[in-house]
This record gives sequence, C-alpha cells and structure tokens, in this order.
Amino acid sequence: MPETASPLRRLYEPDAYQTATLPRSFWADSVGTLPACQAAPDMDTLKTDIAIIGGGYTGLSAALRFAQSGRSVTVFDAGRPGWGASGRNGGFCCLGGSIHSLSALAKRFGDDASRQFASHQRAAIDLVDQRISNWQANVDRHSNGEMVLAHKAGRIRELHEEARELSHFAGIESTFHTAGSLREMGMNATGIAGGLHVKAGFGLHPFKYLAALHKACLAAGVQIFEQSEINHIDEGPTNVTLRCGDCRITADHAIIATNGYSAENMPQWLAGRLLPVISGILVTRPMTDSEWREQGWTSDMMAYDTRVLLHYFRRLPDGRFMFGGRGGLNATPDGQKKARETLIREFHTMFPAWRNIDIPHHWNGLACLSQSYRPFVGKIANHQRVWASLAYHGNGVAMASYCGDLLARHITGNTTANDIGPVMGIAPQKFPLAGLRRQYRWMAYAAYGFRDRFL
Repeated sequence: MPETASPLRRLYEPDAYQTATLPRSFWADSVGTLPACQAAPDMDTLKTDIAIIGGGYTGLSAALRFAQSGRSVTVFDAGRPGWGASGRNGGFCCLGGSIHSLSALAKRFGDDASRQFASHQRAAIDLVDQRISNWQANVDRHSNGEMVLAHKAGRIRELHEEARELSHFAGIESTFHTAGSLREMGMNATGIAGGLHVKAGFGLHPFKYLAALHKACLAAGVQIFEQSEINHIDEGPTNVTLRCGDCRITADHAIIATNGYSAENMPQWLAGRLLPVISGILVTRPMTDSEWREQGWTSDMMAYDTRVLLHYFRRLPDGRFMFGGRGGLNATPDGQKKARETLIREFHTMFPAWRNIDIPHHWNGLACLSQSYRPFVGKIANHQRVWASLAYHGNGVAMASYCGDLLARHITGNTTANDIGPVMGIAPQKFPLAGLRRQYRWMAYAAYGFRDRFL
C-alpha cells in the first residue's frame, strides 16, 4: 500500500532537529571551509539510480561506493552534511557498535558470528584509516588505541574479561595498567582504579573527516542537496518515489541513513524501533603545560570509563580537553542548560585541578540505540527497494562509515547477506511500549546511576 504524506514525527522536542544552521560546537567552529552544497531541488522531477536520505557518515559512505561503481547517486539532507551526529560526536574512531559484549553476542548467535562482527569492527577502523591516508586529509588524528578506565576497583575484573574477549573474538591485543602506572603515563583522574589499553582505533576531528568524505563524494559525481527534507516515500513495482517539497524523485533504490535523527514515519517501519539518546560534549580553552601537569593528565590517548552512563574524553591536538557524557533527558533549552551544569560538575569531579578553566564550547547530539542493541544493515521489511543502515550505539565514526559502504556493496551485489552476518543483518523489533520509550528511560537512567555509584 502506498504511504501517505504526513508531517514527520520525531521523538524529541523541535530544538533537537533545528536544521537552519550548524550547531554551535567546537568542531563546527574549527572545521574550516566546507565543501559547497546545492540548495533544495527546484525542479518538478528528478531521476537518480540511488536516492539517499541523510548526508552523514552513513549516507555519504554509501554514496561514494555507489558513485565509484558507476551509479548516479543523489543525497538529500534536511540540514547540510555534518549538522547531525556526524558533525557533533566525540571523534572516537574505535571498536564498538553494539551494547552487547562479544561474549553475549556469541551466546545468541555463536562464536563464528561474534568473530565476524568483531572483524567488521576492525575493518571499519581500517576503512577510515585508509580514507584519511588516501585523501591526505588533515583530520587532527592522534591516539594509539584507547584506554578503558575502571571508575572503581570493582570494575577491574570487567577489564580483564574484556581483554580475554578481545583476544578470543577479535585477535586484538590489550594491556592492563594499574592506577599507579596510569599516573606515570600521564592519565590521572579522580577515582580511577585501573585501565585497559585497547590497541585499536584513534581520535580525529569528526567534522574535518566528514568534510573530507563530502569532498570525495563530490569528486566522484555524487549530487548532494542541503535543506532538503524528504517528506514522503513510496515503493512501486519498478522504482521508489520520494518527495522533497514540490520535487518528485524517482530512484531504483532508496537508503535511510538518518540514524538518531530519523523520523518515526519515514518510513513507517521505523516507528518504535530506535531510541535516540542525548549525549553532551564540552571543550575547554587551550591549556598550558603547567595546567596539564597540575592535573596529571598529559597523555593524548582517548579514554572512556566503565560507567553505564559513561564519560568519554581526550586531549585535543591544540591543547584543549574534550569531555562527553549523558546529555539530559529532553532537548528543551532549559533541559540542556541543566544537562550542561551536570556535565560540568562531573568533569570537575574527575579533573578537579581544572575547576577554573574556561569552557567556551558545549553542545549536544543524538546517539542512536536500536531495540536489539545492535546495528542494522539491510532491507526494510516488506520492501524490495528501500534499505537502511543505522543504530551504531555511539560508535558511528568507524561503524557508520563502514556500514554505509557495506550496504552499498550489498545492493550492488558485491556482498551477500552472509557477508553481513546475523549480528547486523537481523532487523530490530519494536521496543516494548514503544510510545513510552522516553518515559521509561528516566527510570533506566536512575537505575544505571545507582549501579555506577554503588555497585
């Protein structure tokens, strides 16, 4: 049955989806000159082989692969490439993509499937690495892997379990460090009981990387429209029809690449299957060598802690410090003001020597969880020409880049469903009581906070 056009429904308040300008973030302020975009299409009709909704890492990665295979590709973004999560995230190009551990995935799908998913994660990091090298892109790269920090002594056992998992399923080397050796490495923060150095991944400027990907797409012939919200999609027997304002677009295939910024009804299949969560980031002014030494944090290794409501942080190449964490439960100005105050308190608790350091930048964005707590790459149910790649669970720099490319290879016949595997190839179901997702997340956050503090 054709889907009727209707206003797009989203989970959060309108402030979370403002597309007129880029968010006021450190990344947007420091990205430099951005590649040019075309304005919304002003023609009555447009024909393309592939229509992609969303111009972030997923959409542009898919577009690049399609263009390199000779397809005509058109990308539509409600804002401009980089206004969503791809231009707001913490810049961790690292392992991840699922909330479930590799051992938990093995219990569900078997050891081989878990190893396959780990292989995808490694390939995702390698893809970003290769792109940066091939494009000679200056993306402020740094950090040899990442450090997972036990925020209390009771979490040290989890680090050793993770080390065994990484070795068994991914073949990745990791090294445990005591609190004392971390201090000697220049990684001193309040309450840290130990750390696991996972030797995979690196940090980068997420918007500079997105801009380099955008530039590569333009060079390959991809057509990219900004301020171009798709408000209708309908699949017929021979093509897909989309609408952007008064423009009617026909394509052989359409890809949903909107992740945490997806509308519940674009297409209707998405309703209730995703849970975007707000993550907040702050960035300090550049600090002097003496200020770094005063806190005892001089390393440029990216790090995150073992809290369920985790913190993630790193020293940036220009001497600033970036600190991220939970960004509140609503997207209203008052809610985000309170979330900023909470994040600053948590930052000062971990790094008390920096209580008087100015924090000129704070922003938030939406990370995307699925009901299955796994990424999804594949065809949307009851469709033959509409596909999706989304739900990277806060690890989209690498995984979104890779999954967009993987989906394009799948559609062009260069990979199979078996190559994607069951971990990413099985679509999520709807959340229980999906209409109450935001409400019961309040209770979940309270429980997680209790666990992080007392258990």
